[in-house]
Amino acid sequence: MALIPSNGILYERADVAPSPSKDYCQLLVTVKEVIYRTWKISLRSDAKHVTPSEVKDSHEDFLCNERTQHDIRRMFGKNTLEYVMRLAEGQIDYFPRLEENLIINILKFLDLEDIGRLSQVSKLFQQICASNELWEQIYRYHSESSITPELQKLAEERGWKRLFFTNKLQIQLQLRRSKEKKPV
Repeated sequence: MALIPSNGILYERADVAPSPSKDYCQLLVTVKEVIYRTWKISLRSDAKHVTPSEVKDSHEDFLCNERTQHDIRRMFGKNTLEYVMRLAEGQIDYFPRLEENLIINILKFLDLEDIGRLSQVSKLFQQICASNELWEQIYRYHSESSITPELQKLAEERGWKRLFFTNKLQIQLQLRRSKEKKPV
């Protein structure tokens, strides 16, 4: 399994510049270079023939290029600039590049507070930390008894996270109620 995509892209982001500008910008960080592209968008007739611009720097050159750093900070914010600087310095974060099932396998061993904190790191981790797959693994890891078919069905209806945080007596009551609802 390759942790860096075959196209070599470590990070990519595109957005419209903050108001009042309507310029479009793209930031691309590969294993060898940082590419920053801008497209000037204007309704003025004298700006219709402005061509897109592109700055391509090696990682080393980017770390010295204060102008491009300033533009990236203005366009994408301080956190994005700091992240791109770390990538250019060779500090690649491999954890989010793992396959989701491997991440889930690791996360099931974390304390619940740590899972809550990790869910605030990025959209990817927010999705994984809220996923039914993770909470099923956590439930199975912490469960003292085997998972019955009735419990599996209840988890599919209500979700593993909800089931994990439900009191054992409440689970027994819910299982009993679901058995009573079954037609004979």
